[in-house]
Amino acid sequence: MLLPKVARYFSRVDSTNAALLQALTDGEALPSGAVYLTDEQTAGRGQGSNGWHATPGDNLTLSVLCRPDHLSVDRVFSLTEAAALAVAATVRRFLAPARRGEVTVKWPNDVYVGDRKVAGILIQNGLRGNQVQWAVVGIGLNVNEVDFPPEIEDNATSLRQLTGGEVEREMALSALFTELTEWFAYLEEGRQAELRRHYLDALYRRGQLRTFRRLPQGEAFPATITGVDPAGRLLLTHADGTTEAFAQRSLQYLQAAPGG
Repeated sequence: MLLPKVARYFSRVDSTNAALLQALTDGEALPSGAVYLTDEQTAGRGQGSNGWHATPGDNLTLSVLCRPDHLSVDRVFSLTEAAALAVAATVRRFLAPARRGEVTVKWPNDVYVGDRKVAGILIQNGLRGNQVQWAVVGIGLNVNEVDFPPEIEDNATSLRQLTGGEVEREMALSALFTELTEWFAYLEEGRQAELRRHYLDALYRRGQLRTFRRLPQGEAFPATITGVDPAGRLLLTHADGTTEAFAQRSLQYLQAAPGG
């Protein structure tokens, strides 16, 4: 069972993921559930080359070590599903009942409330043969952030902005640890199919017509989000009824398509 517990606290660090990965490289015997937590991250990042903004001391920035038992490489996306659903459930705990339905997971692993991002996840895996030996799950959750840079202020939010009041970080951290334990239990108990159903139910804009850009070519096209395949590729259905699968970093969301 994954039982998150803070193993190391930093007032300031370049990246909790990088620090935890270095500890593993150095041979430290860290147990599953070990958490590296920081008040300030100077080189945090999201998927690909995306950076992560967080005012020091206002938010949750941490990495969790997971040692999945007998998880094969072809099921590695289930780690993303469990982590994203855990963060989404944490966010719902702090919202009024009328707003909890607005919490979704934007493929592959950003958590949104409405059309604004409240959290991001970055997972880095260590493999041995066709098995996942360990996974470092980096999580950034906007708790009390109110000072977003201009380039993201229209697309970002925090628990404080959503609730109208300051949220205790310790309370948010405790809630997150509880949800991580509950959602990662799906992996430990072999309930990946059930986990997948929950992830698809939470998928941002599923069933809606949107405009996307194919990368790196840059071609824009309308399509409907219909699901995610077992490999973690986003499934889009075109107007002619054909369905196409897109891997991470091969697609960019644009906006709602005309009439969508």
